[in-house]
Amino acid sequence: MEKKMMTLLIMCALFLVACRPVPMNKVIEEDIPFNVQEVIHKEKVKDGVILLYVTRQKNKQGEFDAITVAFLKGNDQVGWENAGHNHWEHKENELLTTYTDVFYDYDYKGNLENRIPVIYGKIESKEIKSVEVFGKDQKLEHAHIIEKINGRYFLKLGDYENARGLLSDGKAMGDKIE
Repeated sequence: MEKKMMTLLIMCALFLVACRPVPMNKVIEEDIPFNVQEVIHKEKVKDGVILLYVTRQKNKQGEFDAITVAFLKGNDQVGWENAGHNHWEHKENELLTTYTDVFYDYDYKGNLENRIPVIYGKIESKEIKSVEVFGKDQKLEHAHIIEKINGRYFLKLGDYENARGLLSDGKAMGDKIE
């Protein structure tokens, strides 16, 4: 009887440990398939966050830092999961690098629950004081600038296709900078 009780207690303990929510930092460390060097920003969205981060990569020319985004689904109460889609690009520009991405979130039946478009990038020129983004309608909006020790970045949720850097006097450094 004592052995059965001990076995039952151990099984209950294992079950409780297995049911604990997965914290965001564990998902970032273990479920993102790239070596995350630095988390730049977490932008709250419906059902999760868009994570802007730097990953260390290499190609034929050598090693470099690439910025990219991931959609982490969940919250601190139910836990987090890496909902995708785990890729990165690398461009070089002396003024501003710009990337776009769209995350799609489906329910268990395959129905689209959430569409999250995002434009982001790194501000390379110290002369750029703000960033404007625009889409097909050419309506200009300011992007959020995030300043870190290793650089300045921008991020904006929405259907935007291009970005341009502005000088302190409001003049554009270029219309379509990629």
